[in-house]
Parts: sequence; structure tokens; C-alpha cells
Amino acid sequence: MTGKLGTGVAALVLAIPILIGAAITGITNAFTASSASPGALTCTPDGTPTTVPGLTTQQRANATTIVAVGKQMHVPQYGRVIAIATAMQESGLRNLHHGDRDSLGLFQQRPSMGWGTPQQILTPSYAATQFYNHLLAIPNWQHSDLATSAQAVQRSGFPNRYAAHEHRARQVVGALTGLSCTNLTGAPGQTRTDWPAEHATEPDPTSNGRITPRTLALVHTLRTTGVTGTGLRCHAPRPANPTSDHPRGRACDLMFNPHDPASVADGWRAANWLTAHQTHLGIHYLIWQGQYWSAKQPTWTPYTSSAYGCPNPANLTGCHYDHVHISMY
Repeated sequence: MTGKLGTGVAALVLAIPILIGAAITGITNAFTASSASPGALTCTPDGTPTTVPGLTTQQRANATTIVAVGKQMHVPQYGRVIAIATAMQESGLRNLHHGDRDSLGLFQQRPSMGWGTPQQILTPSYAATQFYNHLLAIPNWQHSDLATSAQAVQRSGFPNRYAAHEHRARQVVGALTGLSCTNLTGAPGQTRTDWPAEHATEPDPTSNGRITPRTLALVHTLRTTGVTGTGLRCHAPRPANPTSDHPRGRACDLMFNPHDPASVADGWRAANWLTAHQTHLGIHYLIWQGQYWSAKQPTWTPYTSSAYGCPNPANLTGCHYDHVHISMY
């Protein structure tokens, strides 16, 4: 799980709006999604990229983002070619605010199919990260032709159209290989507490209930990055606890084995990983191993509950020794 968590951290840092420096003609141009956002990724030239004729400034910026994200995630160059060719076919390398049904963005990803919220999908770095995460999960994708790999990710009604962009995609990726990427993290302990309220409108993949769009995005991110412990449960009735976020669709439990030291260690890695990316995920508070962490007071303190008699290590579930409780804004 440690390796998957490492990959997940890289992916989630990239999921935050980013500042990209693109060196196409030898001049560095800045393309800012949110210059004030913590956890940004900056890419600068470390080689001699050649020009890419025929691309607009917007297309060039989006292509640079896709290639830079792939490099940061250590995706082989062929994977970056597949991503660029796919974006060429789906959007013409434009960050579209429309598409077939609810399709959006560079890769025409659909919120209703679990790709993320509209705001996330319309963030080029997030969209690219999601594409690569799905591509890397395909067995033997490096040994398949471009159209087959792209279609396995996209499930398009026109699977044969991706191949037409391969030559051009190779030119673009080749021109953008001279990039060096550095993570710019926010101040330690920095959190966000001004998340807008959401209603439980989305089907919960872990139950028969409904959860908020933000919670659904969390589920998809956890599953995509492999941070699922021994199980994941979200919506659930809690008649004995009227203040619970579970029936409101704003909470999930990430299960671990409290009798296995390795599993407990995995739980702490997951918990700390979640706190590190609170500003992207929208986490309100966590409870794990009798400890409590919140966005308003981002330090771990003993968890107390008169209803469950906590702290009490013997109460594995009530005092959260067998699961990381995740409550969302």
C-alpha cells in the first residue's frame, strides 16, 4: 500500500490548480489556473524544446500541462503520446465547458460517471491526472496500439478516431520533453474551511444511499489511487448518533485491521495523506486510533465521546480503532 500511497500523493498534488511555465519557443510563458493555490506544480525548461507550429496559446498551455503531469507521475513517453492524442480527438486540446451529455474538459470526462466534479474536471492538471491513473490501470497498455489504449480509458462511441492523431501527438510530446517539474507545497498545516455546502444528490458506490458530489469525488480518488484499506463504506443510517455525517452523505469509513501492526501503520499513512491534501479534497475532520484531527484545528488530539465511552481502545469501532472516519464539508 505504501507504493500506491506515494503514487496517490503525486496524483493529488497535481489535482490542485497549477502554475505551468511553458518553454515552446525558448521564451517561458506562464499559464495560471490559481496562482494563490497551495500545492502547485511549476515546470521550467531543462532542455531545448522545439516549436510546435499550429497550436494556439491555449492549446500549447494545455498540451504542456498534460505532458508535465505525465512526467511528474513517471508515465512513460508513450503514455504521454496517448494522452495528447486523446485530448486532440476529444477536445482539440481545448478545455471545453460543454460536450456530449455532461462531458467536460480536455478529455470530455463525465461527472456522472465518477470522473470528478465539474470544477475538478475543468482543471487541466486534474483531468490529466485522472486520465493517466486510468491508463496505468490497463494491463499491458504499453504493448497495445494507441487507439486500443485510448479507447480502454475513454470508452468512446468512435474508437477508431484516436489513431489519426498519433503522429501529431508524437511531435507535440517530443517538443515538450525538456521540462523540469517541481512541487511547491503550501505552508505546513495549511487548511481550507470555506467549502460551500452540498446536498446528498449522488448515488453512493459503497451503499444504496446517496452522498454529496464532494464525497463521491473522495470515493473515486481513494479507489483510483488504491487507498482503500480493507474496505470503504460511506452512506449509512446512524439512529444512535443524530449528529453523524454518514446519513447526510458527508462521511466515509476507511477500514483497517486493528490487530495487525502493518495495517495500523497503513491506516496512519492514509490518515496523514488525507490531511496533507485537505485543501483539495474538502475534508472537515478525521478520527483514527482514538485521535481526532480537524481542518479548523489541524493537529491530532485525543478523541472523546460520551456516547461511545471514548477514549477506550477496547471499543474498536465506536472509538475508531478499526477505521479512519472521514467527514467532509
